[in-house]
Amino acid sequence: MALISSVEKEQASDIAKEIYQKFEEEAGKVPEWVKVMAHRPEILKEFVELFNVTMKQGVIDPLLKWKIAYTVSQTLKCPFCLDVSEKMLKKFGASEETIEKIKSLEGETQTEKETLELIKDVTLDGHLDNPELFEKLRQRFSEPEIIEIISVMGLFNFINRFNNTLAILPE
Repeated sequence: MALISSVEKEQASDIAKEIYQKFEEEAGKVPEWVKVMAHRPEILKEFVELFNVTMKQGVIDPLLKWKIAYTVSQTLKCPFCLDVSEKMLKKFGASEETIEKIKSLEGETQTEKETLELIKDVTLDGHLDNPELFEKLRQRFSEPEIIEIISVMGLFNFINRFNNTLAILPE
């Protein structure tokens, strides 16, 4: 159980109720983090919008996005985020072998390996310790792609730390 109480649908604000409804329609249930974040419905609304723009749209392959999400979650050891990102990796076609490669930062290509190394480097302490990794990223990706990669990393740093701090576990 989370350290902060959940806001059940009947107590939720109209903003949160709309979000609950969308989760129920798309996933069949409302995740615990949503119910906890609903204490601040405006933050919940904006976070869900940012999540959708970052993860459901864009210029980067969705599988790479979820590999980045998994790398952040593995680094920060968030049980909830690891569970969700592993399920999403499988949904996008990742095998157990692929997931094992992500865990060891092998990557399926050199570009992917270096991208995941950069993600782990920044996630560990909040800044880029190895600028050579960024230069390699710059050589392989356009500026819009780099923005999207770093946005996925930032998004999952936020939700991992939110869930870890408030003890939100897989359901």
